[in-house]
Amino acid sequence: MAMHIEDIKALAQNAHEAHNECEQLFNNMLYGGGKEAYYSAWALTHLPASDNIYINMYRAKLTDFAISTSDTSMRRLALVLLERLEWGIDDVRTDLLDFCLDHMMLPTEPYGVKALCIKLAYLQCRHYPELKAELRQALLLMEPSELGAGVKHTRGKILKLL
Repeated sequence: MAMHIEDIKALAQNAHEAHNECEQLFNNMLYGGGKEAYYSAWALTHLPASDNIYINMYRAKLTDFAISTSDTSMRRLALVLLERLEWGIDDVRTDLLDFCLDHMMLPTEPYGVKALCIKLAYLQCRHYPELKAELRQALLLMEPSELGAGVKHTRGKILKLL
């Protein structure tokens, strides 16, 4: 059965109102498969910012999932959830950082994933001058003429912050 945005918003509202529903969506996303996993992940991206505390409880699992899934749609949704979180000085995960630095450069990666990888790389690097310099070099290696408008904008925005 196909779900539409109204259905997704209803799932998100239910999860917002009942923590066990939120947990079920995460379990479906991380351990399920097929359309149910996709719809669960999509619903999680529609939780209000006040529910980021629940998303943060799954930070490690979301990170593992994002860097290991071969499904680009699920990868994008997991990265969206990770990007919503606060990233402090102690939140750097080298495997995620390496993933982001690699995947923002891949010509086969969709523009949405590339842009999210740039943002997540910045969120992790911003506290460390040596990592900021590495990110800056990687961004400068990206050929702007080969980037979509959203990736080009994200790249420019992050370069200004560096």
